[in-house]
Amino acid sequence: MKKQAILVLVFLMLASLVAACSADSRSFRYGASPDLVGTDWTLNSLNGSSLIEDTEITLFFKEAYLGGTMTCNNYGGGPDSGKYTATDGGRLAIPQLAVTVQLCSEPEGIMEQEAAYIEALHDATTYRVTDDRLEIADAGGRTRLVFELGQ
Repeated sequence: MKKQAILVLVFLMLASLVAACSADSRSFRYGASPDLVGTDWTLNSLNGSSLIEDTEITLFFKEAYLGGTMTCNNYGGGPDSGKYTATDGGRLAIPQLAVTVQLCSEPEGIMEQEAAYIEALHDATTYRVTDDRLEIADAGGRTRLVFELGQ
């Protein structure tokens, strides 16, 4: 009787694992969904606020990696630093990013702005593209990043 209970438990765990894996393979894939691949964006709003004057933050998406500039430093994520995932349904995960390590003292607050931006990318769980606008939100549904389509 104990053996049967253990076998049933193992079977149910395996069935759950197979179901979860097959669901993930349908909804997540490495790289971006077609509405992101090949796009370049410029950040307009970070956590509901405008950027510091005379600064610019950009983001681009390729099939297997993403990256951009943050006025002082550059960043990126790809096969070496951790692949990002995106779905056609708007789910987004950016687990790791490589960031250059330059210290800039001007304009005032630039380093804090860059840190807040990287944190917002790491917290990303969903995205939405509407016309020439990209919005990225966290798990609480709060829009953290708002971009406009770049040139």
